[in-house]
Amino acid sequence: MSIGELAVSVSSLVVLLVLVVMVREIRRGREIAAAHPGLHLRRGERFRTLLLQVVEPVFALVVVGSVFLSHVDAGLPSMLWAAIGAVVGAAFGVYRARSTFVRAVPPLHGVVLRFSIESVLALLLLLIVKLVAEQDLLPRQGVFPFLVVGLLAFLLAESVARLAVVLLRYRRESVATSPVNP
Repeated sequence: MSIGELAVSVSSLVVLLVLVVMVREIRRGREIAAAHPGLHLRRGERFRTLLLQVVEPVFALVVVGSVFLSHVDAGLPSMLWAAIGAVVGAAFGVYRARSTFVRAVPPLHGVVLRFSIESVLALLLLLIVKLVAEQDLLPRQGVFPFLVVGLLAFLLAESVARLAVVLLRYRRESVATSPVNP
């Protein structure tokens, strides 16, 4: 087994473990929501644990990181496409976090988020990119490698920016609702 094959195997194992944690946390969030009707979740809203919010960018990093590193080079065009993808991805991540965040629930260590189809599509896109890249089905000539680098940078930056905004809003609301200690 070559080092590349070993890296793919380890990466796949980590992806599987992270997916297990994500599924467990989604289930845990549903159980918490069912046990606490005082959350008053409206249609399309979901309770999500903070752990799930933190694990999602880790998932993106594991899935996209190795593929990104194998496609990016030190050349200016590659770096430019990566920078453009990262800036657009970060802006989209901030937008997505602001549009889906409903409120923090500090006593339950979670947040209420609006369901969005973008979340499902982002997860599917990550899985497709990983599978296609592992099978080496991505052409490495012309403009395509630069588009891939931009897309991968977009996915990484979007995930990290979304997490940052959600955690900042959680912290801000937690501080605002906590009792003042004299």
